Amino acid sequence: MLDELDLLAKRIETLVSKVKTLSSESSELRQQLNSVTTERDSLVQQLRSETEQASQLKASLGTAQSAVEQTKSHAQKQQETLQGTLDLFKQEHQSMQTSLKSREEEVRRLREVNQQARLRIDGVLEKLPGALSRETN
Repeated sequence: MLDELDLLAKRIETLVSKVKTLSSESSELRQQLNSVTTERDSLVQQLRSETEQASQLKASLGTAQSAVEQTKSHAQKQQETLQGTLDLFKQEHQSMQTSLKSREEEVRRLREVNQQARLRIDGVLEKLPGALSRETN
């Protein structure tokens, strides 16, 4: 009976030792679980923050793209307006060049006519009586 009691005491000791070990492991697992839970909560918060930041960036990108499209549209309209103005100035320049050439030709002809008229007038003046006396004066 004593042997049985010793054996029972050893078994109880073994069971107590195993319960202490299991209790210790349980405490460690709870600490690890708490640590993992804290880390998970932190990662969830970080994910939410990054998701919010991504949403803000998308909104900002949308606004920037809209501004870029408006700027491109405005620039295109300005370019079309300026190109139209340039085309008008080119046409006006061409018209003025043509007009200038025409006027230069007209001035050249008038000078020729003027020169011919002077020659005729000089010829008529030479034939008039007293022309020699005029030249001597």
